[in-house]
Amino acid sequence: MAAVLSKSPPLPRLGRLPAWMAALSLVGLLWPSPPGVASELEPVTNSPAAPALALPDLGDRVHRLDDYAGQVVLVNFWATWCPPCVAEIPSLQRLYRSLSGQPFALLAVSMDENKQQVQEFSEKAGIDFPLLPDPASDVSQRWEIDFLPTSHLVDAQGRLRYSAYGEVNWDDDEVRATLRTLLEEIDPGSAPAD
Repeated sequence: MAAVLSKSPPLPRLGRLPAWMAALSLVGLLWPSPPGVASELEPVTNSPAAPALALPDLGDRVHRLDDYAGQVVLVNFWATWCPPCVAEIPSLQRLYRSLSGQPFALLAVSMDENKQQVQEFSEKAGIDFPLLPDPASDVSQRWEIDFLPTSHLVDAQGRLRYSAYGEVNWDDDEVRATLRTLLEEIDPGSAPAD
């Protein structure tokens, strides 16, 4: 299930969806999917280079995607006002902690307009991965984000390898196997056993 940006708080530059698709996604928000049902990681055709990303976190440290060369990077686009995004946070947190010490990074780009709101949410939820507010939607537009949550897995060479549109269960065995495969491409001994 995903939130449609054009039906959420005003983000006028991101409303590229046909009306029928926006309406269908709104129905999805009103009719939640059963527990355990989530989006899947879909392979990205031809694995293009990931778009640029450079944003400060809540502590004003700038994170650039290029800084994570040689690592698998999960770029997650989300917002505090997006119920499926909030539901996804605990499994993202578990994923982040379970891959500590591995060549893995998680960058969560927030579509919230208020940095303080993101900070308060982070403290309440106990999030310890980088949250990167994008209030002007510059990065989100570059990445062509139309739904929340949206996640992209970037390989160690900076190529887009997998995408998911909607909430993902990051504890799922298939999802973890996909991550292990990407980590093994870096160094066959680096993948976690789970």
